[in-house]
Amino acid sequence: MPRSADRSVTIHDVAKRSGVSYQTVSRVINNHASVAEQTRARVMQAIEEMNYRPSILAKGLVTRRSQLIGVIGHGTDQYGPAQIVRNVEHSARAHGYETLLTTLRHFEEQEMLTAVARLQQFGVDGMVLLTPYDAHDIVKGIGTSVPYILIDAAADVAGTTVSIDQFEGGALATEHLASLGHRRILHIGGPGEWSDAELRYQGYLSVLERHGLPPLPRQLGDWSARSGHQAARQALDAGLDFTAVFAANDQMALGAMMALRQAGRTVPRDVSVVGFDDTPEAAYFDPPLTTINQNFGLLGRKGLDELIRLIGRPQEVPRHFVFQPQLVLRDSTAPPR
Repeated sequence: MPRSADRSVTIHDVAKRSGVSYQTVSRVINNHASVAEQTRARVMQAIEEMNYRPSILAKGLVTRRSQLIGVIGHGTDQYGPAQIVRNVEHSARAHGYETLLTTLRHFEEQEMLTAVARLQQFGVDGMVLLTPYDAHDIVKGIGTSVPYILIDAAADVAGTTVSIDQFEGGALATEHLASLGHRRILHIGGPGEWSDAELRYQGYLSVLERHGLPPLPRQLGDWSARSGHQAARQALDAGLDFTAVFAANDQMALGAMMALRQAGRTVPRDVSVVGFDDTPEAAYFDPPLTTINQNFGLLGRKGLDELIRLIGRPQEVPRHFVFQPQLVLRDSTAPPR
């Protein structure tokens, strides 16, 4: 088991053990190229033997960087945003950074700009902004005050963005159902103000149009299983005729499956169901859920790669990265009877 750091050990103690100046120890800690390899090895051995851990603040005085990344999140009680934050944090640590997270109660311009200013007080080197709503005005407000990237933002925003193609995800789910022969496909969408929810719905509509199929009245939920249950019940109570459901996330799909079961409908014998996100639990639904996988780890890694690039070269031209989702086939879909 590794020893805990001894906070009584100072850079001067390491210098004395190594037989060098404390300035040389500082250069070793900060990977300065002017240190001879033999000296570097001697200093590193002393650091290991004494279990010395340099202060981030002290290191920042030399590098003029805090080694801190600010993360501003919204909707982090939901699976997708929570996974994005988690993977951003892991990727930041891989780059040698720690993260400071602040969450927004409401996705509003002033609240976002207040959060940006608050994180700047901690001297963060850059920021990751989760932007599931329209972020054009927010980007204008931030300007060039700090390097930043946007995750889950539209590609036409004036800043570097990293996202997953939500339109394509909605189209994949609907195309799978249409290819099985379903002609009456119900969509249970997320909150209308979320750009992800709207893009998935537009993907659904595009496939129906291509196949000459009529869209059914859109049912809206709030991402929860409860709201998916209510939406499916409302559709059933209204007498809507459908043989398949595309729910905009796995939790709402779970609720819809329960409502169908309570109404005497069997999945997938009577009604096929597709979700979105590929949560860890989706493979253990009854039946296991066909869904759309989003690679949140890739979002975190690529997002941090781009942010580190911008921290080093703030004048770099913004770039936009859009990754493709994948259809995961399980047992909740089948051809209609």
